[in-house]
Amino acid sequence: MKKISFYIYQEDLIKYETEQEYVTISQLVCDLNQKYCTANMLRLRTETITEYLKEQNYLCVDKNNKKYPTPKGRILGITVGSNTDEKGNKYVVNLYNKKAQQYILDNLYNIIFS
Repeated sequence: MKKISFYIYQEDLIKYETEQEYVTISQLVCDLNQKYCTANMLRLRTETITEYLKEQNYLCVDKNNKKYPTPKGRILGITVGSNTDEKGNKYVVNLYNKKAQQYILDNLYNIIFS
């Protein structure tokens, strides 16, 4: 059986609350998938959201294919931070504040249906 694309009902989207002040896009997508992805549904992918944010000029990509917030993205609430993996290695991540998370949620239908 073919799986349907990720979908979230409007009333669920309205009720969804961001839990943390700053999250990575992976954390946001993981939470949405855990709460709303069903067995017959394709999972929402981080690339879907980051591609949309690049198209809207909130993110840019450097020569090493790393994504960074543009000035417009920084105004929205995307900042660069660091994280540490289980081996103790630090790496750079984009962090999305509540305003940026809400922007993604407000535009999720445009993102998943574009």
